Amino acid sequence: MNPLLHEAAKAALHSPDAEVRDRILLAIQALEQAPQNIETCQAALANNQTLAECLQIDPEQFEQYRQLAADLCDQGNFLLALPLAVYCATYKSDDPQHSFLAGACLQRLGQPASAAHFYRVALQLDEADAASAYRLGECLEAVGQREQAGHLYQWTIELARGDFALRTLQEMAQNRISKLSTTPRP
Repeated sequence: MNPLLHEAAKAALHSPDAEVRDRILLAIQALEQAPQNIETCQAALANNQTLAECLQIDPEQFEQYRQLAADLCDQGNFLLALPLAVYCATYKSDDPQHSFLAGACLQRLGQPASAAHFYRVALQLDEADAASAYRLGECLEAVGQREQAGHLYQWTIELARGDFALRTLQEMAQNRISKLSTTPRP
């Protein structure tokens, strides 16, 4: 298991909020059981069911966990949000919001290669998601994959074109492309 999840478990134990602590610890426990659950649900997964559907986990639980993770991110507590986001992305793997949130936590925690995996999944689930394309570009740039990052920034611009709400994201992508073309390769 990712060392950050163990770190999150330790941090959760010191949380003054019992609900936060309990949900994080339950999410970590479920993540530890994920390999066994995947093995048990192989046939259902092959038929495009999620682990949540196979194990008949209440969909409302994922909305609660996702919202709590988003709230923790808004507070800047990405470490505590991480297990909740990864739990949602693992068990309810058909929702791009879950993968995006897990990627955001990992990216903020300085894990661009791991974050890239989740952003890729989010983009596969919703190829028109300009934010996932941009964030994946950032992660690839951070791990030295400049050419691929440039393609993703260009894709972000295309996706954002004509959508005024995404104008800032489009400008950010254009600035990244400009920076890539003027910055010498390491």
